[in-house]
Order: sequence, then structure tokens, then C-alpha cells
Amino acid sequence: MGIFDGTKRAFGDLGPLSDRELDEQHEALRQRYVSGEAHLYNELHRYNAEIADRMNNAYIRENPEPQELRHREHGWHLPNDD
Repeated sequence: MGIFDGTKRAFGDLGPLSDRELDEQHEALRQRYVSGEAHLYNELHRYNAEIADRMNNAYIRENPEPQELRHREHGWHLPNDD
């Protein structure tokens, strides 16, 4: 049991939800937020963070080898329009 397990349970851990359930709850929450319930901003941000984490983890599973760094012919941050 980790340090943050109690905090996760207190705020309603989103981990056990399936992707479909998470999307449905996120959409319902987003609709309420857009309709004027501004106090839901932090909760909506929590759902967005969970969705982003899941997408990033799926990408890492599908692409296990790190991508090689590529830079432009003129350097890292220089434009190519000369």
C-alpha cells in the first residue's frame, strides 16, 4: 500500500474504470462544466489527466524502443528558411 493510495480512494480513483466508462463519465462531466458549473474545473482536469496517462501508456506499450532524436539541418532551434 503506497502513500498516495488513501488520497486516490478519497478523490475517487479513476484507474478501475474501463476506457468506455471513463469516456462516458468525462463527457457527462464536460457537459455539466460547459453548461456553467465552473466549480467542476479541477474534476474535469483530473479526468483529462487520467485519459492522457492512459494514452501515453498505450503509446509506450506499442512503441517500446525510444525514438532517436532528430534535429534540423541548421541546429536544434534555428529555422530552415535561409
